[in-house]
Amino acid sequence: MNTFINIIITIGVTAIIGGLIYIGRKLQILDTLEATMEKMKGNLNVVCNHLIKKLEFDPSELKTYSPFQLTDKGEEFIKKLGFDNVFKEHKDDFFNLIDSEKPKLKYDVETLAIKSVAVLYEKEYMNFLKVFFYNNPKRTFDNTSATLGVYVRDKYLEAHPEITQ
Repeated sequence: MNTFINIIITIGVTAIIGGLIYIGRKLQILDTLEATMEKMKGNLNVVCNHLIKKLEFDPSELKTYSPFQLTDKGEEFIKKLGFDNVFKEHKDDFFNLIDSEKPKLKYDVETLAIKSVAVLYEKEYMNFLKVFFYNNPKRTFDNTSATLGVYVRDKYLEAHPEITQ
């Protein structure tokens, strides 16, 4: 009987050690994946920021003073387009996306606000933009997103007066 118990204990201990080694390897793989994903996130962020700054804008909708400012025509465009109402209904989506990057500077907020328009573009509530672009072929995402992003930026900065620079 003792021999039987010793065999069971030996097999049990061996199985536990083997299981722990297996779990350890899986955790090591997860650590490696996490490090790789952090590098990829940083690289992708650099690419996104570069592409956002290459976007065109309509000079009649934005003043190129530093910083960009909406003109009266830009404000009218946003209202005519209905973006102001869509933004009000889904403000949390835009703000959460900006918050996720923890911006510390107004410049960062501006870049992230334009990025938020790009990231949320595929949401169903943004389909009105696709209809608008289809019916107005001279307008594209590239020459519209900066105007919309500056609107989002201004709303975000109003809600976050702690961002002063």
